[in-house]
Amino acid sequence: MPLGQPLLEALDCMGYGGLLLGKTGQVLRINRTAEHLLAGQADPEQGEDRLALCRAALDKVLRAQTEAALNSRQADWIAVPQDVSDAGRPLIVRTVSINQPAPGGPHKVVILVNLDANPHPSPEVLKRIFSLTSSEARLAIEIAAGRSPEEIADAAHVAVGTVRKQLATVFAKTNTHRQAELVALLTRLAILP
Repeated sequence: MPLGQPLLEALDCMGYGGLLLGKTGQVLRINRTAEHLLAGQADPEQGEDRLALCRAALDKVLRAQTEAALNSRQADWIAVPQDVSDAGRPLIVRTVSINQPAPGGPHKVVILVNLDANPHPSPEVLKRIFSLTSSEARLAIEIAAGRSPEEIADAAHVAVGTVRKQLATVFAKTNTHRQAELVALLTRLAILP
């Protein structure tokens, strides 16, 4: 497995973009989430090389906020507006230097945090860890996505009481007591495939 690939895959599972940069700042590897986040910034006129396009897009994003973000020796973060016309949440960019880089290998990791993303575990993970039924796992994921019991009941064409009763079962099986506690738990499990 290529150096850094497990890190990029773990970041993908958590909904974070990840890029591995070489000594001169060239993009060595990129995960799907970063590619998606940078796709809107890429200029297709620059060529067909996917990694070069991503580097150019990353440079464009960073130039909007700071000239020296990738050249900084500090492991720091910046908040970059995703779209000037949109009043949405910024994209968080974190650059971390690798202390003992391999020759020709990655020297920096760039992590992109999309604050609008809502990572959650797969239903299979929830069924296996907590012995949830398929419908309980779906309910837990819906709650983690920010939907209220009323919204879930309306979409499923069932009574709110039915959803609340099933949610009580999910709380019991996950050893949680409130929706916020359940969401925090599920977010931690998002890294599992």
